[in-house]
Amino acid sequence: MFDIGFFELVLLGIVGLLVLGPERLPHAVRMGSAYLGKIRRAVTSVREEFEREVNLHEMQERLKQQMEETGLDDARQSLQDLKQQVENPDPTPATSSQPMDNSIGGSLPAREDDDPDTRHNPTVPENEAEPMPDPAPESSPEPAANKESPKA
Repeated sequence: MFDIGFFELVLLGIVGLLVLGPERLPHAVRMGSAYLGKIRRAVTSVREEFEREVNLHEMQERLKQQMEETGLDDARQSLQDLKQQVENPDPTPATSSQPMDNSIGGSLPAREDDDPDTRHNPTVPENEAEPMPDPAPESSPEPAANKESPKA
């Protein structure tokens, strides 16, 4: 950093001893070295951050160039188109005259009572749950008969 030799350091020590005195010189040296350490750490931190940003930018450029060379941009674009088609399906509902297209390749006939949850596992009468029986009417407590209370 600085080109300071041994004789320059000795000269600085002697001048500091004469100017500050023997009581304040050790404290001044400690404070100066503490500030110098803080400045070095800050400079090192800024340098490392700058190098990381430059390396990140270079890596992004290399990836972009490799993607263009291998044709991955086309594959990525086709995947984005497919994702958009899946997220935004054709809004026109299938009618009974048009079969519904199955993603596997077949088609299912559309019905009026078509339910997507039971399309592949339709309910049949033997699989349906039996209805619960009506609860029995609750009997109301009968009014107590007029019992003659003993008169006192």
